[in-house]
Amino acid sequence: MNKKIRNIDEIDTKILNLLQQNSRITIRELSEKLFLSSTPIHERIKKLEKDGIIKQYITLLDPKKINKDLVIYVSVNLVKHTKEAVDKFMTDVNKLDQVLECYYISGNSDFLLKVYCTGMDEYHRFLTDSFSVIENISQFYSSFVLAESKVSYQFKL
Repeated sequence: MNKKIRNIDEIDTKILNLLQQNSRITIRELSEKLFLSSTPIHERIKKLEKDGIIKQYITLLDPKKINKDLVIYVSVNLVKHTKEAVDKFMTDVNKLDQVLECYYISGNSDFLLKVYCTGMDEYHRFLTDSFSVIENISQFYSSFVLAESKVSYQFKL
């Protein structure tokens, strides 16, 4: 269970919005944009990191530019739903490089995976050699992304 984190004030909100736009922005650039000195900006960022509000800093790659043109959502149903069976499935899936996102969900499926591949040949190898050998899968359905209309990793604060 997540514990409630402290309220985020207006300055923290501005810092977080700027960092979401560009995580490489310098403390000096932040202080210039927010009209504050560097020390309080630095201290606020460290506190946001310590509180877990800022989880990590990453570089987002364009999948198409690294030959990961095929994006597939895979809905998965399990045979057994015990804690051990679910944990084992998650452990096994987390080892698969093609799976970039894995969600334990409610509804018609037990899990939703987001898979990136270079093309249908790689996806076929992924299914036959890596994915289908995972125990406890009763069935799965593949949905292929035809076009993206919105992809964002920024929360409007």
